Amino acid sequence: MRHSAYREFMVVAFSEQEVRGCRFRTEGGAIRLAAFASEALETNDPVRAWKAVFRALSYSRSIPLFISGALNRGIFFRCSSARLAPKALRSALEFELPTHLLKEPEQCNFQFLQQTAPESPDGFPVNVYAFPEQSLERVAAMITQSGSRADYFLYPLMNIHPEDPPLFLPEFEPGFCFIEGEWHPAEELAGTDWSAAWREKWKKRFRLPEDRKFSFEPYFACLLVADLAASEEFRGAKNGLNILPKQLRPSRLKTQISIFVFLVLLLLVNFTWSSCAAMGKTRREYRAVLSERNALLTKVRTAQIRLKSSEKEMRDFQRVVSMSPGEHNVLGKLADFSEALPSNVMVNNIRWSENSVDLVMRSEAENLNIQSLLRSLKYWRLGQIQQRRRGNDSSSMVTLKLIPAEGEER
Repeated sequence: MRHSAYREFMVVAFSEQEVRGCRFRTEGGAIRLAAFASEALETNDPVRAWKAVFRALSYSRSIPLFISGALNRGIFFRCSSARLAPKALRSALEFELPTHLLKEPEQCNFQFLQQTAPESPDGFPVNVYAFPEQSLERVAAMITQSGSRADYFLYPLMNIHPEDPPLFLPEFEPGFCFIEGEWHPAEELAGTDWSAAWREKWKKRFRLPEDRKFSFEPYFACLLVADLAASEEFRGAKNGLNILPKQLRPSRLKTQISIFVFLVLLLLVNFTWSSCAAMGKTRREYRAVLSERNALLTKVRTAQIRLKSSEKEMRDFQRVVSMSPGEHNVLGKLADFSEALPSNVMVNNIRWSENSVDLVMRSEAENLNIQSLLRSLKYWRLGQIQQRRRGNDSSSMVTLKLIPAEGEER
């Protein structure tokens, strides 16, 4: 009950003979029947009974209203289905209807409620009430002519669970009773106090008035609908139960939204009016600050350009300062190297770096001993040598790598 969406609501159940209504309040974890009324229908003026019941219950459009009853050629049945979303379940039930109806009504509409009972091998139980669309016209006429709006139309048995006791609603289905999920002839409950089991079940659920005018059985349909309307299960099942057209449902928030919008507009106008005086001064100050900011940005960009130019010059100076002076006696060392080589050796390629001297030489000598030739060069030592002869040619190619001797200045 603490999860109920309604603090107060009304249920009006109609039949061919009379209209009965109840006003309920949710209090202390239970549903209290605050008021009840009934009125016999007149053939010439059926709306009078509806109006009388609404007056007796002090109806206002701020109170949620549930209409209940049996529609012309409406059929109630129970089936099973897997747990589905309301939209998907409606599509599945559209295919299920022909298997439960002897003849599907023209322009058939239906409401359904999938229950949270333990799942059976066939799925979860689903209560379905199918009816022709035009059968709602009489109910719609009674609602509109009585000056009311209804939140929902609920068939009384929509909230019946598989474990519930048998029940009999003679004002809706005079020839049948509902036992264990199926319709049976009414004679099976004749002479039995079927309502005693329901009184016991609802002992803590409802707070009924101790009034001699109140009788449990005549208002049993209203109690069934109230039990569903105040349940937590109803909050997630509205999409499957809502069958009333939009023009019959109340728009309680329309006036409140209109007043809210009007007040918001007044606040906006007041705020705009009070801000006009300061707006000009604020705009001038903004422009002055903006102009000053632009001037400062220009100065900052100029300073950044100068700074980048200075940084580039500084990097160039640092690169020049950090450069190695290189070899001071290149020509002398090359002369010594040339004197050490015999006349039959020719240097094809030479690459001089700070850490080494790479040479590619060609020699026509058969036995060229490079190690012995380089012993006289004290400032170099042999780092790597590769010597190969080319086919039948008598010449050989020598790839030589010289590295500075230890302690030698490069």
